[in-house]
Amino acid sequence: MSNEALRRNLSGSITTAFRKVEKTLGVWLWVLVFAILFSLVSPYFLGLLNFLNIARQASIIGLMAIGMTLVIITGGIDLSVGSVVSLVSAVFGVVWRSTNNLWAAVIVAFLTGAACGGFNGALISWVGVPAFIATFGMMGIGSGLAFALTAGSIGDFPQKFEFLGNGIVLGLPVPVFIVLLFALLFHYVLRKTVYGGRVLAIGGSELSSRLAGMNVKRYTFSVYLINGCLAGLAAIILCARIRSSYPGIGQDLELDVVAASVIGGANLMGGYGSIIGAIGGGFFISMIQNIFNLLGVYPFMQKVITGIFIVIAVLANQVKAGRKKQ
Repeated sequence: MSNEALRRNLSGSITTAFRKVEKTLGVWLWVLVFAILFSLVSPYFLGLLNFLNIARQASIIGLMAIGMTLVIITGGIDLSVGSVVSLVSAVFGVVWRSTNNLWAAVIVAFLTGAACGGFNGALISWVGVPAFIATFGMMGIGSGLAFALTAGSIGDFPQKFEFLGNGIVLGLPVPVFIVLLFALLFHYVLRKTVYGGRVLAIGGSELSSRLAGMNVKRYTFSVYLINGCLAGLAAIILCARIRSSYPGIGQDLELDVVAASVIGGANLMGGYGSIIGAIGGGFFISMIQNIFNLLGVYPFMQKVITGIFIVIAVLANQVKAGRKKQ
């Protein structure tokens, strides 16, 4: 066998092996690769305190990416999650300041997130408003109401509440355990239950699902409701993490969440998505933002790079879909 033939066989074997590893690990392979590269760029990247900061931020994005992945699987999109986080944060702060009751603030804030998700779901499912338009409208409503409730930050939360965002258990931040719990729950729901199967079916073909007797409107409504609930929970954790409530806290967060879902394998055309991949996507986005902060890169460039990664992820999904059809 010639040297050229040997090189071709070796190259083919390496490519095949890499694809098998990538198929098994998904975005987590790229998390590992980029973590090694970033550690070479900055000696502080793999420091303990820096890792804990990345984990906390990734938990917030990952928790929201779980709900966004369910929405994207059905062929929808939610552009309002950042504004919902801002509104929930403002509601939490105002209720706390008015009642001095932590549980009342948590419950009302969480229900606010659920109400926003339910409102989106109702408009999309029963009124027939396109998801882009409905959630774009909620983006403006949520942001406006947040600043109408309070123009500044509200703090002085109890120390026990701050533990939710900054506490450490078994060497890991508390939010990591929260996102892992929901990730395992919804991974099971999506892959092992009738509900998950029907959500995937709706994304694959809404018409076929309707003809098969599924209540498409109810299932579509439910994923937006879940998305709103998880956004509300993320907002509460974020308030605990930064020790204050601020009406602009969720600004531009929707881009990070969509990016995490898509990079994690969710197909923007619907029909497929990965909960575990979404968590990996959240970790990937948080790592990029962190290394940029360490290197002093301007924040607006971070959004540019995030947008580029979304485009690359969408193209990669299309290539994979093309391979499956062949």
